[in-house]
Amino acid sequence: MAVRAIVVGGYSEHPRAVREIISRCRQHDVSVFFWAIGATGTNPWAQEWEEIQQEHPPARQLAPDTADFVLDPCLAPTTQRLEALHQLRALHPTACWLRSGLTETATACAHALNFPNVVAFNGLPGLFGILDSLEIAPALTASEEALQAATTFFTSLGFRTEIVQDRIGLVIPRILAMLVNEGAFSVLERVADPNDIDTAMRLAMNYPKGILQWADDVGLDTVVAILDALYTEYHQERYRACVLLRQYVRARRLGRHVGHGFHRYG
Repeated sequence: MAVRAIVVGGYSEHPRAVREIISRCRQHDVSVFFWAIGATGTNPWAQEWEEIQQEHPPARQLAPDTADFVLDPCLAPTTQRLEALHQLRALHPTACWLRSGLTETATACAHALNFPNVVAFNGLPGLFGILDSLEIAPALTASEEALQAATTFFTSLGFRTEIVQDRIGLVIPRILAMLVNEGAFSVLERVADPNDIDTAMRLAMNYPKGILQWADDVGLDTVVAILDALYTEYHQERYRACVLLRQYVRARRLGRHVGHGFHRYG
C-alpha cells in the first residue's frame, strides 16, 4: 500500500513550499492529500491556492487514522493555527508529524499539539525539490520509532538524511539567513549593490551563487521569518532582520518566484 501523506497549507503564505513538497512526494509514489488553513480570498495568491485545491484531494477524503505522515511547511507558529491542527490531529492521531524547522523547533510544535512524536525537517522553499540531503531533528519528546519513520520516509523521497539538534532554523537555513541579512545591510548602507555583493561572494568564497541570489531563490519572506524566529528564541541583536528585507517583503518583492527580489527575473 502506498504511503499516505497530508500536506498542510496556510493560505496567508505563498504556496510554493507546499507545491515543492507535493511534487517531490508524487515523484516518489507517495499519495498526497491537502489540508488547508484559512481563506483563499484574503491573500494575493488566492488563485494559486485554488489551483492546488483543485489538483489534490482534500485530507477529509481520507478515512480517519489512515494517514502515515503529516507534513507542515508553514512559517506561522503552530500556536497561531492550533484549532485547525488539532482537528487534523484528531482525525489522524497516530500519523507521524513532520514540521518545517525553519521557524519553530519540533519540541515547541510537540508541546503546542500535546503530541510527542514530531520531527523537524529543513523545508527551505526553492531548494526542497533539488537537494539530495536533508536535515532532520526529532523533538526531545519523540520516540526512536518516530525518528526512524521520518528517516525512512525522507529516504524514500531520495534524500540522504542528517540528524541535527532541534534548534530554530536547523543548520543550513540559519546560516543562510544570517549571511543574507549581512548582505541586505550592505545594500541598505550602500556598501555595494546586489550584483557586486553576489559577484564578490562567488569569486572570493567560491559560492555557486551570490548570497542575494540565494535569498531570491528561497524567498525574502522566508528569510525574514527565520530571522524573526531566531530573534524571538534568543533575543540577540545579531538576529535582527534588516529593515530593507522587511520593506521588500511588504512590497511583495519576494524573489525569483514572483519576478523581483534583490534582482529582477523574467
